[in-house]
Amino acid sequence: MRVLVTGASGFLGKAVVRAAAAAGHRVVALVRPTADVSNLGWPDNVEVIKGDLRQMGAWRDHLDVDLVIHLAAAPSGDIATQFAGTVQATENLLDSLPLRSLRRFIHISSFSVYDYSIRPKHGIIDEATALESQPQARDAYTITKMLQESLVIDRCDDTGLECVIIRPGAIYGPGKDWDCGTALSFKSFDLLFGPLGAFRLTYVDNCADAIVRAIDADVGKARVFNIVDDECPSLWKYHNACRRAGARAGFVIPVPWLLIAALGRMVRLVNRLAFRNRAKLPELLEYRRQQARWRPLRYSNALARNVLGWTPSVKLAEGVARTVVKKADSAG
Repeated sequence: MRVLVTGASGFLGKAVVRAAAAAGHRVVALVRPTADVSNLGWPDNVEVIKGDLRQMGAWRDHLDVDLVIHLAAAPSGDIATQFAGTVQATENLLDSLPLRSLRRFIHISSFSVYDYSIRPKHGIIDEATALESQPQARDAYTITKMLQESLVIDRCDDTGLECVIIRPGAIYGPGKDWDCGTALSFKSFDLLFGPLGAFRLTYVDNCADAIVRAIDADVGKARVFNIVDDECPSLWKYHNACRRAGARAGFVIPVPWLLIAALGRMVRLVNRLAFRNRAKLPELLEYRRQQARWRPLRYSNALARNVLGWTPSVKLAEGVARTVVKKADSAG
């Protein structure tokens, strides 16, 4: 099958290209104009094209494909930057694709779209969890990823194109360790907020494997798949694993979730009474953002396992070892 992968030079995109090519698909890898792909070692069944989805350009001449895996998004920057790189870029792509002739559109969304305030403490976040009802209280990433996902679903439904939504948790691997789970660091000490809560991790190669399995899987009526590994360690366990593997992690200062939540509620009350909710708060103090990051919850991958036939092959200890070793190599 001829598969277009957008965002192919990104952290997850490179792994998806490798996995799709290894599965025998002919891959069209769309990368940023400034991307250096000379040392990626992609096989001959990968065709690299350069283009900026925010602008109409020559990339539109390479869309004779059977299926699309859409990873391209702007993960950082202000709301205007992320809107252009996520929503506008997706709209340009959808406008340029022969949607009615495609076999499937696989869109890579995010766990950020969920509403973490409505599940009970230690409740399960699964595909039936409601989406965030107040994205403006979260951040630009949540806002733009929700708009992007809605845009893809609406356009696919309008044209009768089968759409699969993949929502990964926190993707880690060489070059991305999420600061070993640390919220704040002071010299040789690391503050862990909600240290006993589960960290919704998925190793980058495991996530890529799930995405590639969605190319051919008979998904039936299922549309959305959460991707987290079988092992969702506590933040404290993940921090310890990174430290044992050789990461430059400090000594842990645990900050219980109840203390974080109390601070967040107090700040929210002050903001409402004194500033009419107009004060721009840092993430550490914004209660709704605190809930999305540190509230003690559980995460299910049952649907991906049962429908996609996916089993995370890289276990936590191996994934952490690969991540830390690569980071140490880069630092040296």
